[in-house]
Amino acid sequence: MNTRRLATTGVAIVAALALGLTGCATERDAATPAGDGAATSAPAGSAPSDARAELVAAALKLNQQSVKMTLKSSVVNGSGSMDPAARTGDMTMKMGAEGTFRILMLGDHAYLKITGMQGLPKKWLHLDAAKLGKTGQLNLMPDGDPGGAKQMAESVVEVEKTGAGSYSGVLDYTRTKPDDKAIQALGDKAKAVPFTARADDQGRLVEFAIDTNVLHESLGTLITSYSDFGAPVKVQQPPASDTQEAPQELIESLSS
Repeated sequence: MNTRRLATTGVAIVAALALGLTGCATERDAATPAGDGAATSAPAGSAPSDARAELVAAALKLNQQSVKMTLKSSVVNGSGSMDPAARTGDMTMKMGAEGTFRILMLGDHAYLKITGMQGLPKKWLHLDAAKLGKTGQLNLMPDGDPGGAKQMAESVVEVEKTGAGSYSGVLDYTRTKPDDKAIQALGDKAKAVPFTARADDQGRLVEFAIDTNVLHESLGTLITSYSDFGAPVKVQQPPASDTQEAPQELIESLSS
């Protein structure tokens, strides 16, 4: 098994999945609304504190019911669904030459499968979420914040309402992951990342777009869309015959 390559690939998984569930993907001109409702009718020009309260409330609703997600980006595209209450999820991420990653979440257990890369295991890799630590970025459904909404809300440092159900502002990644090595490497760039967001007529977050050009010119705008709220999410544990424990090197790369 090429554990060194697998551990290195873990960095890409972290970037795609951890950020993805709390708002990621690209296509600056993505104009098709996600979700199943029209935008809220509150007027534009709300005070910053009111706008922040509305956006935080919309984000926190992602912790309350199941949801489908789609991600679009110049480096990763994916889709999946999660049920925060049951702490279950199923995400597939296509990362070009890096291959395709599928991750299943079942409570404290995660199962990762990588296809399209030579020299890597063909079986599902089992990871114990407890070993990833509270801040481990592949621990996608931590206790108390299974949908990652609180983490996203805490990273918002500036926000204004730009229209009915529309917002724009600035994120500071260092607020929620000050010890993350990848974020530390970005320096001050990680403290001022522009974003836009949209909520539907029920006050639920349906789109979160991050302009990551400020982090690296190749990244473009990362957009996550949320829809199909309340739809059943069924995740089956892979058979034992097709499962092996993830190598320690990968666990360590995903825990930092």
